[in-house]
Amino acid sequence: MTNIFRVIILVFTIGFAGIVYANSIENPRADEIYNLLDSGHFISDEDNRKLLDEYKSTLSVDDIIRQKLYIRLDCWSLPANTAEEMKAAVSYADQYLQIYNQPIPSLIYTDLQYCKTWYLHMQGKNDGLLTELDTAINHAYLLEDPRLIADGRSIRGSVLSYLGNFTAALEDLITAQNLYESLNLSYWANVNLGELASSYRRFGDAQTALKYQIKLEKNYLENQQFYEANQTNNQIALSLEKLERYDEALQRNRKARDFWLTIKDPIAAANTSVSIAGNLISLNRLDEADEILQQAQKIITPDNDSSYNYMNLFLAEVHFKQNKYEQAIIEITKAEQSFNANNNIRGLNQTLQLKSKIYQALQQWQQAFEALESFVESHISQDIQVFSERNAEMQARFNTNKIQNENESLIQRDKDKERQLDIMQRNENMQIIIISLVAIILVIVSIFAYRQVIRKQIFRRLALTDELTKLANRRDTYAQGHQFLKAAKQSAKPFSIISFDADHFKMVNDTFGHDLGDKVLIKLASISASMMRETDVVGRVGGEEFLILLPNINKTKAIEIANRLIETIADYDWTQIAPNLHQTVSAGVASYSNEEDLSPLLLKADKALYSAKAAGRNCVKAE
Repeated sequence: MTNIFRVIILVFTIGFAGIVYANSIENPRADEIYNLLDSGHFISDEDNRKLLDEYKSTLSVDDIIRQKLYIRLDCWSLPANTAEEMKAAVSYADQYLQIYNQPIPSLIYTDLQYCKTWYLHMQGKNDGLLTELDTAINHAYLLEDPRLIADGRSIRGSVLSYLGNFTAALEDLITAQNLYESLNLSYWANVNLGELASSYRRFGDAQTALKYQIKLEKNYLENQQFYEANQTNNQIALSLEKLERYDEALQRNRKARDFWLTIKDPIAAANTSVSIAGNLISLNRLDEADEILQQAQKIITPDNDSSYNYMNLFLAEVHFKQNKYEQAIIEITKAEQSFNANNNIRGLNQTLQLKSKIYQALQQWQQAFEALESFVESHISQDIQVFSERNAEMQARFNTNKIQNENESLIQRDKDKERQLDIMQRNENMQIIIISLVAIILVIVSIFAYRQVIRKQIFRRLALTDELTKLANRRDTYAQGHQFLKAAKQSAKPFSIISFDADHFKMVNDTFGHDLGDKVLIKLASISASMMRETDVVGRVGGEEFLILLPNINKTKAIEIANRLIETIADYDWTQIAPNLHQTVSAGVASYSNEEDLSPLLLKADKALYSAKAAGRNCVKAE
């Protein structure tokens, strides 16, 4: 992250506009510089450093308040373009946290805590970060400083959103938004609203995010805040991607890259190039995406964790779609390691999905299954973590010890009897509120438990469904096949299977492209599923290979069904998908005859399928 961006968030965590004027030492120039920095408007790195140096030079030794203000400003203005610079910034914060460790809490100590956690977050060191932020925010509440509370919750909301805990992130950001608006801090309300919109996008409500972002961009442009407008433009591009409006997103990202090049920030330009590559991949312009990513590799290093992660993810996706599977494995492994190291659950889930597809393409089924299983476990783990964090947060929020301390403090201020009676009445009211809040907590916990059950059901369905055709996948098809075989053995009823695949499918992909090949597979799935009973199972078990399970159907009937299937497919008007396209399938039929396991039955069906291929295709053979 460049200093330019950190100037925007510079006083985002300061929250002390009225303090300077409470200082008994007059220093108009220092106050003028502070107000300029507090405005949050764009200031170049060079000008920002000059202003801070001038601010420091105007301070006398006994001007303790402004000396502390300088330390806080300086912490947020340190260079942090490399891992070494960010490490030095964390050391700077640690140094002054040691100096100002008494009393706790204090304004400077709390703000330095914010500063330190932000640099750690930028380094991708998110383990334990939320605990430190929670402590700092609790200090802000003890100080009863609404600006510092707003700053802390906005920062924590940004971190939570990055880590994928969107519900908690939205709660923090909405609280911060209300505080900024009540304090009439319109600039910081806009900055926070931008992060709030991003969280809505990550949470899945890209339409709401886009509405806020377009409004923000308009406000920034009208006020000639071009840097902020460009930041918002980046977020608009991401929302457009979520809405699958890839051409518009591509235009937005190119506009953002031009801005970074204009202000001579090659790292930010390279980061945006990664987003452009993502748009091009969605538009299936793979060669262009590959070229842009190769250029970005020359600039983006592992220190730039977010862009480095997605750069490798996109490279893997490009090479996967170009059938360069071995290269894709190398890149997807880098992406997985980086997302794991940065605790980025959203990116890790995307990576695991793609990794499973690559291994499927390599027909390395065990690795593909393990990647998909990791993806499902990651989602479930994330749900459990969110539930736990929310429960802990609710308990902390209504800490009865804090309420008791506040009441004791009030009693000590006024010893007269009337005040004591008033406090006792407030305590009674507070008990009613606490009981009501506990009831609310129970309702919220119940809702989260119910949502977790629903999500587990969804994840299980995803794990058993072929993503392209929406049929049962190989794992689910074979599992149901085992159950049907077991039932046939116990009941002595017939059980048959039909194995079929698309004829000359490689030629379809080579001639018309993989996107059209996917449409052919989807249509084959639709035709075959529509012809079967509700009790039958149609599954996709390979690239162009399908398997139909027919409980209570003997071989003669299964052959009739298979013949109707290949005739229906052959008679379908394939020119609706592409001119000059005519697709047929070959099928092999096998029936249960005392097999102890599903595998021998599958081998019989495969043997029959090979016989159908040898007989000229577009026909049915049985074993």
